[in-house]
Amino acid sequence: MSGGSDEVEARAAEVRVIRDPLYGDIRISDDVKSLIDTSTFQRLHRIKQLSTCDLVFPGATHSRFSHSLGAFHLASLIVERLEKLHPGWISELDSKLVRYAALLHDIGHPPYSHMLEDRTIFMTFHGHESWGWKIIDDPDNDLRKALLQIIGESGISRLKDIYAGRVHPIALHEIVSSQLDVDRLDYLLRDQYHSGADVGTYDVQRIFRSLRLDENGSIRLHPNGVPAVESYLLTRLHMYKLVYFHKLNILTSEYHRKALRRARELASSGRLEISDAIRGMLLSSDLDPSGYLSIDDSVVSSAISSWRDSEDQELRFWVDRILSRDSFHKRIRIPGLTSEHVERCMIAISAEISSAGYDPVRDLILARVDNVGYRPYQGGIRLVDGKDIADVSSVAAAITETVHDTMVFVPSNVRNACEEVIKTTLNL
Repeated sequence: MSGGSDEVEARAAEVRVIRDPLYGDIRISDDVKSLIDTSTFQRLHRIKQLSTCDLVFPGATHSRFSHSLGAFHLASLIVERLEKLHPGWISELDSKLVRYAALLHDIGHPPYSHMLEDRTIFMTFHGHESWGWKIIDDPDNDLRKALLQIIGESGISRLKDIYAGRVHPIALHEIVSSQLDVDRLDYLLRDQYHSGADVGTYDVQRIFRSLRLDENGSIRLHPNGVPAVESYLLTRLHMYKLVYFHKLNILTSEYHRKALRRARELASSGRLEISDAIRGMLLSSDLDPSGYLSIDDSVVSSAISSWRDSEDQELRFWVDRILSRDSFHKRIRIPGLTSEHVERCMIAISAEISSAGYDPVRDLILARVDNVGYRPYQGGIRLVDGKDIADVSSVAAAITETVHDTMVFVPSNVRNACEEVIKTTLNL
């Protein structure tokens, strides 16, 4: 009896529980804990999921860390669900690797997530997926060393194949990267929860109950899951419209980028002192993974705050907009503006801004966003009979077109005049 009790205690010691506001208990085994405990993964605590969205939705201060744990949890549920329906479909190693892939999919994110994933900010520019691979390939990186201890070089190679889609069954890749992957399924629920945006929701458990594997090892959806996926697609559409592309989030993101670009100009000519980490971001042409990982939200935020007393008027201007949230620029309120419309009106708008004493080069801010909705690609979301969900769902079919939105921001006290100029120029 004592031997059995010891075995139970040993198994219990191998599993830890992290409490998540969305899913409750997330069970973490020792191998996963060894990955989470690395400084590389812990950095995700200091990368906000929604960049500057908390200026609009104060509760949206959650991190890439919690999102990554959520994606890991959902990947575990999908693997377990499919194993019940299709026993033996996945090897013990692949069962671990697909969970690791979900857990580690965001380790390459820059500060403020997508906001600074910008080649005009990083002198050494790579997308966050590429940075993730570079980090895993870095022989001195602690996450790589932890992976080597668990799965070895061959396991790391297989992990990269899962990310790249060079695997069979292809479902291993689809769990991590597809139109219905654990990344999207988690961040939409998590971002809605923390932002407080009331845009409707979806039943992720019902979606999982509807998943199947076809004869080629690809994930398919049973027809009874179509309504749940429709809810998911509508949630995604509304979250982009109301949260991710909120005008103030777009504007404050532009403020941050303009401040950092100006700092680069000044630092490159010796007119601004910057830290080694910021120098690596703005000026290093050979930034390595170690230098990249030294940059997080707090590093960028601290640098921007330190520039408030800069002698450079332009840098100080953008920093003041960020730190005070001064409502200096307002969005033009004419629906349906396109980049072509703006181009036609550019001279007239600039003249109006200039006549009011502002600098049109600085004070006319343009931003274009694209709201995809649902776009069938890489197989889209397929049903068990091979049809795309857009073939059987009027909801999915109705939101397949990409919507382009051009946002125009001008000083608040000339917005009305600029709107009249645009209407006159375009004969609206």
